[in-house]
Amino acid sequence: MMPTLFCLIGNREVATIRGMDRRIIYHIDMDAFFASIEVVNNPALKGRPVIVGGSPDKRGVVSTCSYEARAYGVHSAMSLFEAKKRCPHAEFIQGNFELYRSYSSRIMQILLTYSAQLEIVSIDEAYLDVSFLHERTEDPKQYGRILKKEILKSTGLTCSLGIASNKLIAKIASSTAKPNGLYEIPHGHEAAFLATLPIGAIPGIGSKTEKILLNDNLSRISDLQKLDLHELIDRYGTRGYSFYLAAHGIDKRPVDGDYHFPKSIGAETTFEVDQSEFTVLIEALYDLVQKACRRLQKHQTRARGFSLKLRYSDFRTITRSHLLFGHTNDQAIIWNEARDFFTKIYVQETPLRLIGISLEKLADTYWQPTLWEWEQAPE
Repeated sequence: MMPTLFCLIGNREVATIRGMDRRIIYHIDMDAFFASIEVVNNPALKGRPVIVGGSPDKRGVVSTCSYEARAYGVHSAMSLFEAKKRCPHAEFIQGNFELYRSYSSRIMQILLTYSAQLEIVSIDEAYLDVSFLHERTEDPKQYGRILKKEILKSTGLTCSLGIASNKLIAKIASSTAKPNGLYEIPHGHEAAFLATLPIGAIPGIGSKTEKILLNDNLSRISDLQKLDLHELIDRYGTRGYSFYLAAHGIDKRPVDGDYHFPKSIGAETTFEVDQSEFTVLIEALYDLVQKACRRLQKHQTRARGFSLKLRYSDFRTITRSHLLFGHTNDQAIIWNEARDFFTKIYVQETPLRLIGISLEKLADTYWQPTLWEWEQAPE
């Protein structure tokens, strides 16, 4: 029996979470979106490895790539130089973001005809709440198949669709369905579905957190499910609360068409020429902090920490995280901390090709525990 959990969501009154509700949520994720659009607009590319991001002779990273290119180990955010090494016969394309946005707009308009409760997550990803299907006694899988066929007919593009009782499970289900699949997790089977998956399948668990959990002999979600809430909180602080909810498939977030809360907010820049002049790097970092803080204020939230990303001339990339004293959106505080931390981790006179900052641990009301107090969040 799933225990009853009590939590405060922001300033709202106490809410009771008991098991899962009976919503029907779709997660729609377009397959290799940019690369697929290029193939649709140039059929001669069909079946060939396509990499979108620009010329491999210039600095840049892969925006996306076709599944034919992924077979060679190419993936998003990989340097174009490395992508060419792995797949030298690929078709490298600069990309046309106006074209991609126009396709995205067409797709979102199609989704709106299937449900007015649409949450656009990104240019190629969205949630739909189709709980009204209960009243119409329609099969969610058949309704989803019709939706997929209409997108394909209208745009020539395929998508993967996950169906579940909440957003968390629907997102994982759509990943399981890739490419061009449809996967449904029936109500009441959320925890059983998750139990077989590796820890890293939980959205939000990155490589650093995954390594911590693996070191604690927690390799599969079933291992997390065996630990009770209090033990997870004792071990991992605030994150233990989110681990518990996610491992049991609990997610009460609504499909919100008005606002999407970001997981992180950041900015980065690639230098035209490798840069080792300390004052120039500090000026560049200051500009990035300004940009990130403007975005932080736009989203009306605060950050608890940040990560600095440094990419050297040999493409070696390091990311180092720093925890702030508390949640803040004060640019002066963030700048002082970022400047001091950069000075600490940067080896002076070493050429950099890229520098970036990501504001993290944002003050979202969703995973926020309120019955317990911690003096300090875990590193």
